Amino acid sequence: MRDRVNGAQRQPSLAEQAYDVLEHQLVTLQLAPGAIVSEAQLNERVGLGRTPVREAMQRLAQQRLIRVMPRKGLLIEPVDSGALLQVLEARRPLEQQTVRLAALNARDEQRSALAGIARALAVSHDRHDEFLRLEVELDDLLDTCAGNPYLQAALAPLRTHCRRFWYLHQARLPLSEVITGLSSMVRLVARRDCNGALKAADGVMSVIERLAGGARTQAASV
Repeated sequence: MRDRVNGAQRQPSLAEQAYDVLEHQLVTLQLAPGAIVSEAQLNERVGLGRTPVREAMQRLAQQRLIRVMPRKGLLIEPVDSGALLQVLEARRPLEQQTVRLAALNARDEQRSALAGIARALAVSHDRHDEFLRLEVELDDLLDTCAGNPYLQAALAPLRTHCRRFWYLHQARLPLSEVITGLSSMVRLVARRDCNGALKAADGVMSVIERLAGGARTQAASV
């Protein structure tokens, strides 16, 4: 997430850079769910000094991505499909508001960029890395179009939890329905079809909820 000041992109602080590094490693499971690590190990991974890493750790703990365990270290929170259903419950109305504002407010060049992402999504098929790269690009663009930094801040950790889920279960989760729904939603935003985009966004959330519920059932049966 990047802020803009007077129309120009603001350079991230060291704490924000540390957060970005650790958030990426959490999403891509380089920091493995259920692992216990030390603050020194995170300092070594990030390389930006103790204070920025500590600030990033506090933020990640508030977002329930890591858990501080006194005298033991830092627990990388497991990816829990049941908890993800609660994440999606919170994420759904926020995403709908973002989509609504984006459809209403996007400028012509942003609509062209959205249409380009829709085309790229349509041919990403089951390549999870490509899908997740495009999803990040799409979220950033929708946030910019919507123009509400409070929505953006509220959504960021919820999206991170969802991406960890995709990475963990990528071998057995089909992307076709999600890709189809996202591509449709983005095209509708680009066309200023607010009602259609909202319906498509709701459909995407429903598909992800179903996949999360299925993963939970599979885990319980193992």
